[in-house]
Amino acid sequence: MEPATGPTKMRIEVVVPVRDAAALLPDCLVAIRMQSLPAAAIHLSVGPSKDATTHVVQASAAADPLVRVHDNPAGDRASALNVALAALGPGTDAVALVDAQSRLEADYLERAATVLFGTGAGVVGGQMRPVGAGVVGEGIAAALSSAVGVGDSSFHFAGAARDVDSVYLGVYRRSALDEVGPYDPSLLRTEDDDMNARIRAAGWRIRLDPSIRSRYLGRQTLRALFRQYRGYGDSKVALAAKRPDAIRPRHFIPAALVAAFIIATMGSLLFWAPALPLLLALYLGGLLLAGLSRAELSLPSRLAFVAAAATMHIGYGVGTWGALLTGRWRR
Repeated sequence: MEPATGPTKMRIEVVVPVRDAAALLPDCLVAIRMQSLPAAAIHLSVGPSKDATTHVVQASAAADPLVRVHDNPAGDRASALNVALAALGPGTDAVALVDAQSRLEADYLERAATVLFGTGAGVVGGQMRPVGAGVVGEGIAAALSSAVGVGDSSFHFAGAARDVDSVYLGVYRRSALDEVGPYDPSLLRTEDDDMNARIRAAGWRIRLDPSIRSRYLGRQTLRALFRQYRGYGDSKVALAAKRPDAIRPRHFIPAALVAAFIIATMGSLLFWAPALPLLLALYLGGLLLAGLSRAELSLPSRLAFVAAAATMHIGYGVGTWGALLTGRWRR
């Protein structure tokens, strides 16, 4: 239930899943502590890490009484969230999920509370605003904010406030989370899609509002981007098998693209030599036109946009086919 005194009196606790994030976590915590509506608590759910994450977490907890540290031996994000959600304080109205690579604007929690209070939604969030450093990083960030790169996924784009299927990060009404149950740790990378589908099925609305602002520090190399999107494609197959209502046609377009390239390659070898070159020319030509239209980018970054979009598409498609052909989704 809403607190009768208004959104600025809402008790919001922040949950940050942490793993191999020693370089990212300090600035993330600074942004959380600078909120105009202060967080009631900051939960760090810490997975096994290869860097100095544990040291950074311990130092943060020693310096800040709001920081609560939880061990997440499983290491996955769903388990990290469940461990922290089980430790929420009494009287908590909402939970803000924050990643170490996100940077909240100073009024993020206040705006989220206002939208939660004013709309009655179960989940609210804003646009994903990626930022990148250097030529490749800028190209990747541009691809992440382009329909050419990510399709019609609504939280990647600015626009009027509206009800959507999912939001970036998300500030969740605690009563909605309590109603639909914990996150599913069997779903890697898509646990949020599953949770949001369950919340919608329970009758709650998910509200995207551009006034809820944050930045996303995305992958900065094409290799890391490929691995990320291959994981997305892989995980979407398991999600489709478990919760078809969370899947949209766009999720399988990259797999269709990979299949088209394979068929065109076979066609070029067996039937008509120009088949693959023609498909490549059409595909890369379309990406190039989209990249060159990004006037805010330097020419090298526009070319990096082309490489980033192609990397995302192929990585996602390869991941989808890998899951389908190996049967990983059954496990």
